[in-house]
Amino acid sequence: MGWKRRIPLILIMLPVLTLVAIILFYKPLRIVVPTWFGLTCPSSVICIDDLARLDEATAIRAEAETFVTTRVGPFETPPRVLFCSTADCFARFGNPDVRGLNLGTYGMIVGPTGWDNYIVRHEMIHHWQNEALGVHAASVGLPRWYIEGMAYDFSEDPRQPIGHAPSEANRSAFQDWIAAGNDWRRPPR
Repeated sequence: MGWKRRIPLILIMLPVLTLVAIILFYKPLRIVVPTWFGLTCPSSVICIDDLARLDEATAIRAEAETFVTTRVGPFETPPRVLFCSTADCFARFGNPDVRGLNLGTYGMIVGPTGWDNYIVRHEMIHHWQNEALGVHAASVGLPRWYIEGMAYDFSEDPRQPIGHAPSEANRSAFQDWIAAGNDWRRPPR
C-alpha cells in the first residue's frame, strides 16, 4: 500500500489514538471508560471495584441523588458514580489525597475514605452545578467560594471545621453570602 493510500487511514486513526493517549495520561478522564481500569458497571449509573459492596454503594448513591434533587434541583442526566474501595483503585483515576472528585458531567469517583452520604452529595452537587451553570462557569467562571461553598454547605457536611482551611473558608463565605440575603440560584458574577 502506497503512502498516499495510507493518509485516510492515518487521518482516521490519529484522533482515536489521541483520545486513547489522553485517557491514559489524564487520570480523571478515565471516568469515561472505567472498565478499562478494573471497575465493573452493573448499571449505567454505578461502577465499582468490589461487587461485595454493591448494595452499600447503591444505597449511598440513591440517597445522595434523592437528597440533591430535593435540596438543589433535578439532574438533566443521572450522575454516574464510580466507587473504589481501595487506594490503589482510586489512584488509577486521580488524586488519592481527596475523598472524591467530579469530572464535569461525565461522573464522579469516590475513594475508599469517601463512602459517606455527604461526600457523594458534595460531588453530585458539583455535577448539578456543571449541568445547571455550565462546566466552564463551575470550573473557572464563578468564584471558588461559591462553587465549593455551596457543595460543602448544601451537602450538610458534618465536619466542623472541615479540616482544610480553604474549604472551611469557602463554606463560610458561601454561608455569609446567603445570610446577606443573596439567592443561591443567582450566582455572583
